[in-house]
Amino acid sequence: MHARRQRLIFAAGLLAAMAGCRSAPPLPPAPPTATIATEYDLIYAISHAKMSRAPSPFLTSMVARLGLQGGTALDIGGGAGRNSIFLAQRGFRVTNVDLSRVGLDLTKQRAAMAHVPVTTVAADINRFDLGQARWNLITLIDFPFAYRALLPRIAAGLKPGGVVVIQEVAQGQPGLESPDKVLRYTFMARGDLDAPFAGFTILHDTLGEEPTVWGVKALMIRYAARKP
Repeated sequence: MHARRQRLIFAAGLLAAMAGCRSAPPLPPAPPTATIATEYDLIYAISHAKMSRAPSPFLTSMVARLGLQGGTALDIGGGAGRNSIFLAQRGFRVTNVDLSRVGLDLTKQRAAMAHVPVTTVAADINRFDLGQARWNLITLIDFPFAYRALLPRIAAGLKPGGVVVIQEVAQGQPGLESPDKVLRYTFMARGDLDAPFAGFTILHDTLGEEPTVWGVKALMIRYAARKP
């Protein structure tokens, strides 16, 4: 019981740390995916009632601006499904890939309540096969872990004419860490997007202080591009 109480206190502290955006010293190597999954299972289990179910305003604006509807969509690290469900309501056949089974269970429950289908896959996205020319839309939104190896796979996985939508905290934002230093968060360098998406038509490309899903503002990259 004492160990469980400690983990609950940790998870609550993690949410506070994510809202505070405080500076942090260098951290040890990233933990195993099983550890990340466990921590996020706790976060979703404890705080799901308080989490916003509203989709990313940037994603909704891009979908509206481009008139995107239907086709296949991949929501990377989609968690409790706020973006997955939004896309399913626009006629997309959505797959939400996330490590947290608790988050994915919430996606299933909320999708059922909204009467839309969403496919959930409990997996490390680095081991999930994105395929070749498979998706009409891929989202990488509020994904605070190593991302560089994902970018060329996203580019390859998009169909011709497919769109990638990226919203990430940028380097230059003070670091975030979990209170017990279990989790390490990786922020994005804007220049890392140039090579993987070379030849794509850039639809949106901004770097500025924007509201985050954690209820505070942070230096955010917002980027969208279409595959030729």
